[in-house]
Amino acid sequence: MKNRYFAGIFQFILLAGVYQPTVLADYVFTSAPRETIEESIAVYQPIADFLTRVTGEKFVLRTTADWSDYTIAMKNQEYDVAFDGAHFVSWRIKYINHEIIAKLPDLLIWRLVSLKDRPDIKTLDDMIGKKMCAPKSPNFGYLIMMSHYTDPDHEPVQVVTKSWKDGYDGVMKGECDAAVMPKANHLKFDPELVKSKAVYTHLPYPNQAFTAGPKLSSAMKEKVRNAILSDEGQAAASLLRERFAPGTFLVSAENEEYEGISLVLKRAENFGTDVKVSTKKP
Repeated sequence: MKNRYFAGIFQFILLAGVYQPTVLADYVFTSAPRETIEESIAVYQPIADFLTRVTGEKFVLRTTADWSDYTIAMKNQEYDVAFDGAHFVSWRIKYINHEIIAKLPDLLIWRLVSLKDRPDIKTLDDMIGKKMCAPKSPNFGYLIMMSHYTDPDHEPVQVVTKSWKDGYDGVMKGECDAAVMPKANHLKFDPELVKSKAVYTHLPYPNQAFTAGPKLSSAMKEKVRNAILSDEGQAAASLLRERFAPGTFLVSAENEEYEGISLVLKRAENFGTDVKVSTKKP
């Protein structure tokens, strides 16, 4: 009887070692590395904390200052919720089954800006071989402008800048012949167009957005969507809204609004024309 008892205990211990309780992994929340790590934490940690509190699940903020790390992790499906530009939003929807959660409301219009007294620069073709100030790839504005050139030997020469103001100042100082920037920034720097002109103004694109991946159930995505669009969610995203779209609120959006925009990423590192997505399970 005693031997049978100890045998039962031993069998229980073995089974306990084999059948561990299932623990759900945390949801990873991220944003494009446009700020320092410290600035990213200040802007996005309140959103992660808010989602954790209202959903009852853990949302962990992952930050990086490196674009290569960011895009590789995206292709490896390591992000469950992300906030970034329309080209990345479009790519995740098309290739890794993300869905739109919410977006900034204003349409984004890109411009190529030069000095007003440059009669030699009237079209995009006039920029071939000339210096163009722009943030480095995979910046959306830079990729938009460069998508108009199909021959690497006949396109602008990029002068890498860190901000839109750097690009505008570069034009004013003659360090570059033209600069890429949002229309809103152009009008902020030169409201009356006294010193500058728009060489080219692109058709508008939908703005930056949140997406959620397949690790979130449909019910969880809806919970996150409702939370972010609520008054409390708008408050949690106040620094984000102030940074990118002052005086506005996040709004709902549809996947179809971003269809086709990912094509500009064919020039970007880690993407290219032959897109191969990791088979790693999210």
